[in-house]
Amino acid sequence: MSRASNSHGPWLLLIFILSGFAGLIYQSIWTQYLGLFLGHSSHAQSLVLILFMGGMALGAWLVSRRSALLQRPLLAYAVIELVIGVLGIGFDGLFQGATGWAYTHLMPGMEGSSSTALRWALATALVLPQCVLLGATFPLMSAGYMRLQPMAQGEVLAGLYFSNSLGAAAGALVATYLLLPAVGLPGTVLSAGLLNIAVAILVYPLARDGSAPVVVARPVPLTSVDAPRDAAVRVPVLLVLLVAAATGASSFVYEITWVRMLSLALGTTLHSFELMLAAFILGIAFGGLWLRRRADRMVSPLRVAGWVQVWMGLAALASMFVYAQAFDWVGWLMRVIVRSADGYILYNVASAAIAALVMFPAAFFAGMTLPLLTLALLRAGQGERAIGQTYAFNTLGAIVGVLAAIHLLMPLLGLKYALLVAAVVDIALGLVLLQRVQGAATGWLRSPVLRAGAVGVLGVVAAVVLVRFDPLVLNSSVYRHGNVRLADSATMLFSRDGQTATVAVYESASATGPMRAIATNGKVDAGMATSMKQAPTSDESTMILLAALPLALRDDYQRVGVIGFGSGLSTHTLLGDRRVGRVDTVEIEPAMVEGARLFGKRVERAFNDPRSHVVIDDAKSYFAASPRKYDLIISEPSNPWVGGTAALFSDEFYQFVPQQLNEGGVFVQWLQMYEITPELVSSVLAGMLEQFSDARAYLANRGDLILVATPKGKLPAMNDSLFQQPALREELARIGVHSLADLDDTLSMDDAALRAFVPLYPAARNSDYFPTLKLKAPVARFQRAFTPDFQEVMATPWPILARPQPVRDAPIGAGASQPASSREDRRPRAHALAEVLQDRVVTPVDIAAADWLRAQALRGLAGRCELDKAPVETARLLFALASDTTPFLPPEQRSALWVQRAWMDCTPKDPTVASSLAMVAAAANDDHHAVLTEGRRLLQGEQGAELLADAAAGYYLFGAMQHAARGLGDTAASRQLTDQYWKALAPDARRSGALRLLSYLASTGPVAAAKVESLPSGRE
Repeated sequence: MSRASNSHGPWLLLIFILSGFAGLIYQSIWTQYLGLFLGHSSHAQSLVLILFMGGMALGAWLVSRRSALLQRPLLAYAVIELVIGVLGIGFDGLFQGATGWAYTHLMPGMEGSSSTALRWALATALVLPQCVLLGATFPLMSAGYMRLQPMAQGEVLAGLYFSNSLGAAAGALVATYLLLPAVGLPGTVLSAGLLNIAVAILVYPLARDGSAPVVVARPVPLTSVDAPRDAAVRVPVLLVLLVAAATGASSFVYEITWVRMLSLALGTTLHSFELMLAAFILGIAFGGLWLRRRADRMVSPLRVAGWVQVWMGLAALASMFVYAQAFDWVGWLMRVIVRSADGYILYNVASAAIAALVMFPAAFFAGMTLPLLTLALLRAGQGERAIGQTYAFNTLGAIVGVLAAIHLLMPLLGLKYALLVAAVVDIALGLVLLQRVQGAATGWLRSPVLRAGAVGVLGVVAAVVLVRFDPLVLNSSVYRHGNVRLADSATMLFSRDGQTATVAVYESASATGPMRAIATNGKVDAGMATSMKQAPTSDESTMILLAALPLALRDDYQRVGVIGFGSGLSTHTLLGDRRVGRVDTVEIEPAMVEGARLFGKRVERAFNDPRSHVVIDDAKSYFAASPRKYDLIISEPSNPWVGGTAALFSDEFYQFVPQQLNEGGVFVQWLQMYEITPELVSSVLAGMLEQFSDARAYLANRGDLILVATPKGKLPAMNDSLFQQPALREELARIGVHSLADLDDTLSMDDAALRAFVPLYPAARNSDYFPTLKLKAPVARFQRAFTPDFQEVMATPWPILARPQPVRDAPIGAGASQPASSREDRRPRAHALAEVLQDRVVTPVDIAAADWLRAQALRGLAGRCELDKAPVETARLLFALASDTTPFLPPEQRSALWVQRAWMDCTPKDPTVASSLAMVAAAANDDHHAVLTEGRRLLQGEQGAELLADAAAGYYLFGAMQHAARGLGDTAASRQLTDQYWKALAPDARRSGALRLLSYLASTGPVAAAKVESLPSGRE
């Protein structure tokens, strides 16, 4: 049996690696599943951890009471792994069925507390049974393996702890980087289930031998003559179990605090979180590995455990010094790594190294505590039940640590002192253990308690005195821009480590005066000028328009819901309209609301208006629990790459929102255009447009898109009644919106254009269960991706959207109304170019020098009758100037400039120049037939290929013809143009989102998008 036992050991360790791999997948994936149902509030996150850890503690405790009665614990282990696997395979179907049934049949009409209780009860029923079974695996495997090698108890315990933790660390990384992108949540949890079944099959042949004796409950005598009396026998069992619980609590305080700390340096993404988790678990694994060959030679495991506790506390204190350098390291990385997909991989590797430097040393010691304490109880004669008891107490302590860190230590003491408290607890535990095993003959100066205490005090004092977490560094968002510290002119006004995020408010100098910003985990969510007399920021334009655009559609919003408090300006703007009834603003982080108070009068209605109600909760959970529906819901969460936020851009969220709207209700969604690819924007739009019958896209500024949609019917036309509200009129005037025409100017795409945008950039849909956005948005952020299409559409030489000519109070170029911080107003520039061409001014006014030179060059050629001298160059000048003037001038000015052409003294005879002039004139008069005729003449002419190959000329020529075909409804002509000339265009022209969109719209006409076959897509 001894030979068989020795041969079984390595196999059991390898099998337990697979078990740990699957177990960590469950923890990670269940957290995401339950987050979809319970929300991502701090209470919901706490419940998920309580379910997971509490279930495991219960399972371990139950095994501790029955382990000695089992003849073949490995067989019981195999059965439990098999049951876990079966439950894992069926989890996705069970979860979606149960939660869907609850949303449809149980929760409607239920008030907040009863709905919350129902959701928590259902979540408990879904995962608690598997958690209990998972908790039973370690004690059963330990008991079975220990019976095979009863003389190597320490080696068995430490070896299993190492293998299980190693598998868990690998599971965290494989699940996030391989399984989730490939098969989503359902496939990942299915993979874990299949792995559990494979473990059961592998263990079964090793579990058939039931002849190994039970590890009986009797003290193990010490053989060393130099050792003190058996301290383990004299130490009360309860004390060891309480130490196991306390060290479990401190370890989880470490983990949660480190994750929050490193999120400020590495970013709050799924990838960074899993890297931190893997680094922590890997440290635990190697602690077990180091102990494996040494544990059985230790005379007093409790003495070693005491020193381990002290060194763990000191390592946690030392991590503060390491962490203080992390921002410099990340800043250096952001400066030297190429912002590409391969660069992101390198950034992740470096992030893992930084996380390991912070976490690994203390985690290494944490990996020794449980095996040492369990071994002490085994030697004290507790038998196999000691394994389950120690594991259960350690897991229960972890629950306490989670709750204390999230709800007590971080909010009250901050990150530094939360970590300090946990370190002091570990050092104190070490001193208690060293005191219990200290021999009576030990001299005072040789006392290990004194030495350990002195080292501990020095470590605590050093951490308190020498380490400073500078808020200007912590909130620098170094992971985005590479700046290690906020500007020297910045003043930190508020910094709070909240339950779900670290929130800061700071003031910094700008060219127009002081600017105040509120940031979450370093990422600025809103920035505003401190005075109404200053120029507005781009964020102000976004927040004000988020409220103003829907207010221009309807007059009777009795109940409004806002997702995300931010600075409070959107809510403040809404309440500037006296017609608005109740406004419920749902914010997940209490510190966000507290910090926003520092914006003072700029957001005072959000706090003081009796119609304003601020709710601290997860948005989807709150709306699902509310029995009342809304007339308007505005969703302005943080960026999709931020952990937990991508769920507010998913298919399931857009299926959910219409159920919360009254008849004729309106939904408004913010989506950034920076740090995101067109494909990811397409994935969001695809889910939204499927659930809403009509939508429009407005551009608040270069980087912020506002989507306005309704689930039934058509959105009404905007009206100017909101300008009759004095408070609202004042906010709008601040961003340059003085009339309905100004508001219309922010329109980027209508419903048809939005629906055409989606197939141009094929992408996987962003679903809660296949989280494309959560996985790919961090990469786009790192690459500094940008989606320019919505801005390009608003400045094309040919109108993609039919816009009525607005009546304006101010003349163009003289204070014309245009939203501050919005897209560039090209009307003054177009007007100035027309003046230059018509020889009314001779100096550049409102235009760049290059534009002025082009206009002067064309006028000079025309004045000297030399337009025919270089036909292609003349055509390029004509197309460039027509692009910069025709779309932005009123009809009479367009006609005067390009049809009457008083600036020309001679009639060109060259066919290329003549056709170019005729085409530009036809475009100015919206004569679509003439545009197509002259365009074909140009393309079939001698210089046609050269014009198409030129990026700017080809862009104008091809686009003008597509616009004409669309205006005539001639889809056949549009497709013929695409088939014949698309590939001849310059690469820059083919990459233009606006040109592809126009070609798509022209070629489809009334045809459904799914039936279109030959169209230019977003990929070459």
